[in-house]
Amino acid sequence: MAKKFNAAQFRSKINQIQNQQRSAINKLNQQIRDHNRKVTQAVNTYNQAVRQHNARVRANRQRLNSAIARLNSQASMRYSVTSSSAIRLYQSYQQLDNRYESGYLNDSYGDWIDLAEREAANSAELSNSLQVPAESSQFIGPAITSTISYELKVISEDLDNRWKGAIFSLSPHNPDAARHFCTSSREVIIQLINLKAPDDEVKRNFSSVKLTDKGEPTRRSKIEYILHLNQRDALADFTESNIDDVMNLFGEFNEGTHGSAGRYSYDQLLKLKTRVEDSIKYLYQVAYQKNTLTWSKE
Repeated sequence: MAKKFNAAQFRSKINQIQNQQRSAINKLNQQIRDHNRKVTQAVNTYNQAVRQHNARVRANRQRLNSAIARLNSQASMRYSVTSSSAIRLYQSYQQLDNRYESGYLNDSYGDWIDLAEREAANSAELSNSLQVPAESSQFIGPAITSTISYELKVISEDLDNRWKGAIFSLSPHNPDAARHFCTSSREVIIQLINLKAPDDEVKRNFSSVKLTDKGEPTRRSKIEYILHLNQRDALADFTESNIDDVMNLFGEFNEGTHGSAGRYSYDQLLKLKTRVEDSIKYLYQVAYQKNTLTWSKE
């Protein structure tokens, strides 16, 4: 027998159904509002990150262009080898950046372009600093510290010790500061390459390897091998130019220690340290890091 409803029961049932519908609609609308709020927050966060990135890119580009313009305007060069090397590095960076901006390189290269720009700017700024005689800037600042010791220690205790020795030697009171620093730093860079690209491994696994007269893989081959392992082949030219620039720097500083340049100022030693330390960071990033950058690009 069918159940009977009176008018009051019927109205109550209708109200119950309408209340359920309103509750469902309100819940859905709240979910939509929450979703839209999260989307808006994500868009705002992304746009803020883009603005910060663009501001940093503009600042870095301005820093680089200013340093190169100043370098090109020098009437004479006290350190012509270092200055010429810095300009060649800048040209190598421009070639890399042009390939990226033209779309030849994908977006994954964006961070590497930023690092390359920093390297070129550091090189040009140091070259500019060397044009000023050391006697004009003898300020003795706080003790020089390092930001990369932990990462080096994870790779090799010897690397960490060499770098600590390099930092310890950087004092304007040390007449051989530049030579000591450059000798230890050079070994750090060479070991970073060799540890990641041992001779036998490169000869066995890299079909494009080129050998020296001694039958060892060239440094360029080792660089190409490392970058190929990490799918960063397009960085080979700049990376080689960057290492060449630092090696030229070591040679110039070693000669200047006992030549007419005499000792270096605190400011010059700081710029030397920044140039070398950031070059080690760059090499670590392209050689040892798989997907992400763990050191700040600032």
